[in-house]
Amino acid sequence: MDAGRPDKLDHQIIRLLRQDGRRATKDIAQALGVTEATATSRIKALNEGGVMRVMAQLNVAMLRDRRLCLFNIWVRGRSAEAVADELATLSCLTTVQICVGSPEIHVMAFVEENAHVLGLVQNEIGRVAGVDRLEVDLALAIQTYRSDYARLDAGPVGESGVGDTLDDRIVRQLQMDGRVSNREIARILEVPASTVRERVNRMLATRQIRIGAVCDPIRLGLSLGALANLRVTPSHLEAALSHLSGLEDAGMVASVSGAYNIFVVFGARDFEHLVGVVKNHLETTPGLRDLSVRNLAATRKHRADLINIVEP
Repeated sequence: MDAGRPDKLDHQIIRLLRQDGRRATKDIAQALGVTEATATSRIKALNEGGVMRVMAQLNVAMLRDRRLCLFNIWVRGRSAEAVADELATLSCLTTVQICVGSPEIHVMAFVEENAHVLGLVQNEIGRVAGVDRLEVDLALAIQTYRSDYARLDAGPVGESGVGDTLDDRIVRQLQMDGRVSNREIARILEVPASTVRERVNRMLATRQIRIGAVCDPIRLGLSLGALANLRVTPSHLEAALSHLSGLEDAGMVASVSGAYNIFVVFGARDFEHLVGVVKNHLETTPGLRDLSVRNLAATRKHRADLINIVEP
């Protein structure tokens, strides 16, 4: 890395590890025309520098709690930072972000069924001091979900919950280090290496998990994050979602319930780049009737281990 920023070789390594987080270092070195020692040292530097982490991520579509809820929260009588910090302690919430302007906080949660949303509002979020009011939207369909970007310093890896005890224990090891060998996992769990290999291959083949490089967007130069809510005419919804999915730095594109029918998370290198995304991409969305964009000030929590694997 050059002054803490990934260089061309680093980006090439990241690209390969995004495709297959368990690709052998020797194969990576051969593919890029460098020595195995160079590839090893680069991967280590990317990990230790907080740029990249290779880890297992669970496909929420395979879990019990798989409906995504989006909450906008208005704060009164307490700082947004204090409220967000307390919200981040709630295990039911997967993402807690502080926004510039109002509503001050945006959070996400996965629930088993719609009835559980009421419990979140009444018994969890609503009990946090300083929460004045909130709005809830349900994600109806997720068009784009970038599993390879996440704030790596913004939250714990949770319980795996695949459903099978041994699978859970294997996934837990892979969440901590996606490049740990089957043999090492077998040693830790005291099972045959062939069993670990079989189960990892099955979970990958059935798309229960993804194992790949997850990168911190700020470390890769995307210093700004933003949330966009769009209202488009119903007849243009499909075309609008397709158009927005072409946004290179979109982290999520989803159709949602509520006053706005599309939700987008995206990153930008700087303010000029952000304005360009709004003017050249968001404002040219087919059927656009209304658009609201909020900058993200801070991410207090993000469960990088929970993702939506979207069919291409």
